[in-house]
Amino acid sequence: LSLDQANAVLKLQLGQLTRLNKDKLTEEKTTLEESRSKLQDLLDNDTTVRNVMIEEFGEMKKKYGIPRRTKIEIEEGELQDMDLVRNSRSVIIVTRGNYIKRMPLQTFENQGRGTRGKKGTSDSSSDNSVAHCFTCNDHDTLLMTTQNGIAYGLRAFQVPTGSRTAKGVPIPSVLPLRADDVITTVLPIAKFSKDEFCVVATQNGYVKKTPLNAFEKLTSRGLVIANLGEGDSLKWCQKCTDGDDILIGSSKGMATRFEASNLRPTGRTSRGVRAMKLKAGDTLAGMNVLDNAKDSEEYLLAVTANGYGKRIKTGEFKSHNRGGSGVIAIKFKSASVEDDVSCFRIVNDDDEVLVITDHGIIVRQKVNAIPSQGRTATGVMVQKVDVDSGDRISAVSIVPTYEERDESS
Repeated sequence: LSLDQANAVLKLQLGQLTRLNKDKLTEEKTTLEESRSKLQDLLDNDTTVRNVMIEEFGEMKKKYGIPRRTKIEIEEGELQDMDLVRNSRSVIIVTRGNYIKRMPLQTFENQGRGTRGKKGTSDSSSDNSVAHCFTCNDHDTLLMTTQNGIAYGLRAFQVPTGSRTAKGVPIPSVLPLRADDVITTVLPIAKFSKDEFCVVATQNGYVKKTPLNAFEKLTSRGLVIANLGEGDSLKWCQKCTDGDDILIGSSKGMATRFEASNLRPTGRTSRGVRAMKLKAGDTLAGMNVLDNAKDSEEYLLAVTANGYGKRIKTGEFKSHNRGGSGVIAIKFKSASVEDDVSCFRIVNDDDEVLVITDHGIIVRQKVNAIPSQGRTATGVMVQKVDVDSGDRISAVSIVPTYEERDESS
């Protein structure tokens, strides 16, 4: 306080000071009484409560009465991992040593004809040789079948990514694969259509067709895809429609072709029916699905264990009833060493193949370098094999062409 203010306060009489304080207390008492009266009325009368609520809601409407900017919709389902992953194109590689990896398709940019290309694996050892290589969308389901007749389902984006020179990860780390089991086929599925089928064939000559939508709920836990007889193993699995044909060849050089519609669709756990009559000691060497519209463009590549091979036009194999003995697909060279067929694969002129031996020797060559011959020809030397040391051609893999495709396809 200033000096003048202090003097003015000191000149006030005690009664005046008391009256000032009394007026404040009286005013506060009146306010509290009014407030108590209103609150008591709210406690005693429901009508008063409703009137207050109407008044407050009216004020809120005036203050916040703007059109709603959000929508409340029924929840369609929980958010899944696939909803957070872009549906890009990838290259999946599975090696014979049971390793798997995924690479973006952009890793393999377009190159000119005649170039050496890029390595897709770390080295060319037998365990690291390519068993399956294909392109797919990251949202596709990989239908993996094993030699024991078990099918596993895995989304492509769930396969760990790796560089071009990486070995990949062991398949048992992403699938509950038994130690004595081996992945024999990998089939990318974009849509489980009711008009498509999954056709499988075993080494002892049994074949079956199951609707593809029977595997729509397939997970990494696995399901039985075929019951196998003693000593039998599942080797091939492909997609087909009733308009396709199925071409099957045996290790003794015989082959038969029949319409896929002649196979009656069966359940997952059935064994199947005889694909063709096999002689004693003969087994299947390959199963292929033929598109009749491409009959004039495709060839059947036959390669024997001793290194001989040829291409045969698929049109030379006429469609017959299932279960027959078949016709001659290749004759063997007359030699002291017994020979048999290691591979029957459908190829095109612009394809390339990897020819792999038991000793880990790998040769990459163009398909059009292998001559086209008739069914009864013996073929030419495709790869020199040291037969005397026990080496044999064990498998032939097609090198895929890496082409961009619309992600929505």
